[in-house]
Formats: sequence, C-alpha cells, structure tokens
Amino acid sequence: MEELISKCWQINKAFQIGVEAIDDQLKTIIHIADDNEPLMIIEARKRMVIDIQSELEQANKDSFYYQNDTFQLSYLAVPMHEDVRYKGTVVVGPFLSERVNDQMIWNVIKHNNLESSWLKPIETYYKTLPILANSYLAIGDLIVNIVRNPHVKAQIIASKNSGGHYRLDVEPQDFDENGFEIIKRYEAEEKLLHYIEIGDKENARKAMLDHHSGDFLYRVPGNPLRARKNITFSGNTMYRIAAGRGGVEPQYLHAISEKFALRIESAVVMSELNTIDVSMVDEYCEAVNNFAIKGYSSVVKKALMYINLHFNESINLQSVADEIGFNRTYLARKFKSETNFSVIDYIQRKRIDEAKFLIKLGRLSITEIGLQVGFSSYNYFCKVFKELTGITATEYKSRNQTKNEAHA
Repeated sequence: MEELISKCWQINKAFQIGVEAIDDQLKTIIHIADDNEPLMIIEARKRMVIDIQSELEQANKDSFYYQNDTFQLSYLAVPMHEDVRYKGTVVVGPFLSERVNDQMIWNVIKHNNLESSWLKPIETYYKTLPILANSYLAIGDLIVNIVRNPHVKAQIIASKNSGGHYRLDVEPQDFDENGFEIIKRYEAEEKLLHYIEIGDKENARKAMLDHHSGDFLYRVPGNPLRARKNITFSGNTMYRIAAGRGGVEPQYLHAISEKFALRIESAVVMSELNTIDVSMVDEYCEAVNNFAIKGYSSVVKKALMYINLHFNESINLQSVADEIGFNRTYLARKFKSETNFSVIDYIQRKRIDEAKFLIKLGRLSITEIGLQVGFSSYNYFCKVFKELTGITATEYKSRNQTKNEAHA
C-alpha cells in the first residue's frame, strides 16, 4: 500500500497531473488533485470509473485504458494486480488532447446541457490542465511500467562547483502512516461498510470514528479543506454502494448521494464536513432499514420512498396516496400497522431530523430552517420541534454551538 501511494505521487510530480488509485471495490485509496476541480467533473469521473474497471478486469496486465469523456477530458487507467488477481485501477487525469478554444467550450456546454454562465469557469479550469496531445501513448506506457514493476529507490548524482560529485537519495514522500496503521484503517472501513449494508447505525458510527482516524490532508498539499472534501466524497460513494448491497433501490440511493454531494461541495469549514459525515452514515443506514426487503408491503415501501424524497414539500396523506396510486384509507391503515407511525407523524419526524442537521451546520436561521424543511409557519415548526425533541429549536442550536466551541 505504501509503495502504491509513493508511485501515485511520483506520477503526479513527474507529469503534473491528477492521480487516483481505486481498489476493486471502487474505494478510493488515494486521490491527488487540484482544489479547483468542479463537482460535476468529479461526479462524471466516478461514473466513468465503473466502466473503466469492467474493461480492465478482463484486460492483459500490461494494458492501459484511454478514455475521453463528454467534457472533452482525457484519462489514462492502468490495472493493479496481485499475482494474477485484479486488485484495482490507477486513473491518471484529467488532461487535454488539444488546446482550449471557445468552440470546444461551447461544445462541452451544449453536450452536457449546461447554462451559458459556465463558459468562463470551465475555460478557467481547463487552462490549468496539462495538454498531452499524442504523447499520452508514451506516457501510458511509462505509467504501466511504474505501476507494474517494483519501485527502485533512485539516487541522484549532481556536480559540485569543484567539479566533484556527491550523491543524494531521492525520497518521493515522507508518509506518517506505517503498514500496520493502514491495515487497521482498512479493517475499520470494511466494518463500516458492513454495518451500513445491514443498517446498523450505532455500530456504523463507531466504525466511522476508527476509519477516519488517519490524516489524509497531505493528499492536497496546502488545501486541507479540499482534501477533506475529497475524502467525504469518497465516503459518499462507498456508503451508497454498501446501501445498494443492503437492498436499497437505485433511484433512492441516487437522490441521497446527490443531496450529500451538493452539501459537501458547499461546505466552508471542517466542522460542517464532520457533521455531514455522521449524517451520511445515519441516512444510508436508515435507507437500508426503510427500503430493503424487510417485510414492508409494496404500498408502504412506495410511500416511505416518496416521503423521504419530498418531505420538505407541501405533502400530506392525500397527496402521498395520490402520487403512489393507492386509496387514502388503505394507505393510512397499512402505513400505521407496518411502521407504527401515521403518515403525518412520519413526515413530521423526517422534517425535524432534517432541521436538526441544518441547525448543526449553523448556516441558516431557525426561521429559514423551518421553511426549508417544509413547515408553513415558524410557530408550527417550533411547536412540532419541541414535541419531538423535548427542547426548543433555539435551545437545540445553543447546545450545539456550545459543543462546537468546546471542541474548537
């Protein structure tokens, strides 16, 4: 593992290009990237990696894969093997095959259905990327050899002014983690994903603390917030896959993943990302408990999914019944018997859970939060909040501010 990380840094430094190592379960091992990479580029690459992996699993060990996406960004991918077993992929990029011009940017915007306001940001970002043109073939060959072959510690011989020579050892990177710590962290990761897969929120939270014990901020030197965001993005992807294995339907997983991806990118301080981490684990576990095949009838599963996606809108028993195509009275009876909550009670609980999360982030007023989670008035929001939590929203906010200050 340490040698792989060292090789990724070598590739990054040699070619001034982004590098990501992903294991055979699509978990990110290391991601070295600029801090100005747009979220939509990151998400497009995540989808692309699934296709790349399926190709490389069947390919010769000495192969490399070239991919050009809808953003006209190019990537090289090299498989990792242990003996004959496929163990993951090293993805190198993005890079450009030609110089940036207005026509190219407009084609990207049109092809990806973006607003014209993206013209300048995309142009600015693209101008930070290397242009490899046809040299990517030679670079691909070099990267295969870097990844495939054992690392040899190099020495540099530099001339002195006196005409003599001296010898310097070249150290690619001084990593703090030893092999035991890396193994321990990956064991914690396996536990975390297992607990999410079975919907065990309490144990998933404990495993998350062990998994996040390492310091990964070196992955984006000089920008710890971007490094932390990248780690959280990776967590979002892994948790989504684990919840999918637990039986959650893809459309609901997509909604959860998109919601958290936007929150991660908009975070402005580390504490927000810590809060998002916990909330992601909780919500994916709840998704497994609510939507996996655990005895709920078809009508109740459809109602639960609809409510979880639309609780912040003006919905009630009748509107939910209309949307999922069932009789109101039948839905009310089935929902109560299977969940022990009425439809309205469940909606209110979802709204308050979301409100608690937004209060912890500390970026909106109580009034704004009440409206954002779906309540029609401030007074009604405060009334329901106290009924379900035992304290007022203001008290809840004050307690969380005190906790944050204590940890600062």
